[in-house]
Amino acid sequence: MKRTVWGTLGVVAMGAAGVASLSLLDEWVGDWGASLWLVGAFMVPFLTGIAWGAGAVGPRAVAAGAAVGALVVLAPGLGYALVRGPDLAELRLPLLWAVFTPLAMAQGAITLPIGGSARRR
Repeated sequence: MKRTVWGTLGVVAMGAAGVASLSLLDEWVGDWGASLWLVGAFMVPFLTGIAWGAGAVGPRAVAAGAAVGALVVLAPGLGYALVRGPDLAELRLPLLWAVFTPLAMAQGAITLPIGGSARRR
């Protein structure tokens, strides 16, 4: 019972983070960009797991998935901030990173090992 409650709370938290991320991303990259970026945080680790193959199992794969998920969120934002030099407060990038990075890390930690197991089949 306890595991079901924590799992349900985790899913609700991920859903809330997804909605908040979409709202923040919409201001920055528009409707399509926000949707694609959110899906990218899910799919890039999954495809990385497929590419990694049989090695994508265990705690190493979970950590790698979390790192890939964080990279999907942080790399474009940091690149934009370094090249364009925007007012970060205006774009609310720190808030976006605070909400979207943990979500992408959780998605990556879940989906990279799944991609690896899909490759083994």
